[in-house]
Amino acid sequence: MWLVPFLLVCTLPVQGELKLTLDQSVFPAGDSGAVLELSYEIPHTSLTFLREDSGFVARYQVGIQVSDKRRNVVAGDFWQKVVRLREYGPTMARDSVETGTVSLALPKSALDARVELNDQANERSALALFRIGLPTGGLTVRLFKSGKPVAMRKYGIGDTLVAVARVGSRETRGESLDSCRFVLKHDRRVVTGATVPTTMKDEGGRMKPEARFEYPIGDSTGVARLGGGEYVLEVTGLGAGRPQSASVTFRVEVPFFLDDTAYLRRVEQLIYVASAAESKHLRSVPRGEREQAWHEFWKKKDQSPTTERNENEDQYFERIDYAEAHFGHGERGYLSDRGHVYVLYGPPDQIDARPFEIDTPADEIWYYYQVNKRFEFVDRFGAGEYVLQNREALGE
Repeated sequence: MWLVPFLLVCTLPVQGELKLTLDQSVFPAGDSGAVLELSYEIPHTSLTFLREDSGFVARYQVGIQVSDKRRNVVAGDFWQKVVRLREYGPTMARDSVETGTVSLALPKSALDARVELNDQANERSALALFRIGLPTGGLTVRLFKSGKPVAMRKYGIGDTLVAVARVGSRETRGESLDSCRFVLKHDRRVVTGATVPTTMKDEGGRMKPEARFEYPIGDSTGVARLGGGEYVLEVTGLGAGRPQSASVTFRVEVPFFLDDTAYLRRVEQLIYVASAAESKHLRSVPRGEREQAWHEFWKKKDQSPTTERNENEDQYFERIDYAEAHFGHGERGYLSDRGHVYVLYGPPDQIDARPFEIDTPADEIWYYYQVNKRFEFVDRFGAGEYVLQNREALGE
């Protein structure tokens, strides 16, 4: 089997004070050209929103500059973007983001790219520098959503995955392509697949075969057919010549209460705030009633019921995420003793830490002055698992 990468995709390292996530893709265009497709995601909290008319507006600029091996600029462009929101809440919501995609035609001499994003209301900016890998031909596959390239390769519950497979250049034997086999995988497990006949499409005045694969993320009732997470779509071109293959990755993000695995994990994570009866009820409610039951549970714990978001819920799961990230090496994340204390009380006001010595295990003492609590942890076995010594301080 002839394996030809259709697409060069990566998440780019970004520097600067503006929080930004970038993905770049390079794919063939015509017989010899190529296109750089740049997708980006900016948290609303990283942009400056100003009051304008009856809403709030943020403005930013995206610029791309491409140079050759002699550092001569051979291509470039910039785009002025505007974000308009009616309410103030989404400007501060941690899960509200601005996404977009811009494209730039590349000459054969393209080698390095410079991408800069600037907030027009202040001096904050973000910069990414990367090497461009031009495609060599073969089978190409592109992802679309609502007729446009999908930004950041992300799909939601109301979206349909659309993948279009085409031949990349005249140097390949793609003209003999008569069908493509699509296989969708999650964690190496096959989710679905189909063999799709090709149809002839006009590409720059030249007819070329392409195959189109579609798969709705949710069903007709709004329930997720694909759970949240990373997926791989593998494509094999079939015809008179030797088979050509390609693959592309993408991510599905659906409300957790529509994803059985994610929902049950969230319920498990309520261990420190939910009673056994409450957890049992949340696990047992039908899928269509989960969202209401979840909101009712957290409504009882909402200290600011007049606000749009439940700050207690946000804070609780931010602490869960922190515990998973910082207490998962040698420990059990949020289920560890340090994770337990962190989820309940948050960051300590002071930590006294003593490293391991020949005759003394490592230990930590966490102080919470506002609630007058002190927690002592000891790494008894030197494996990174800190055990709480004064469990009575939890007061449970």
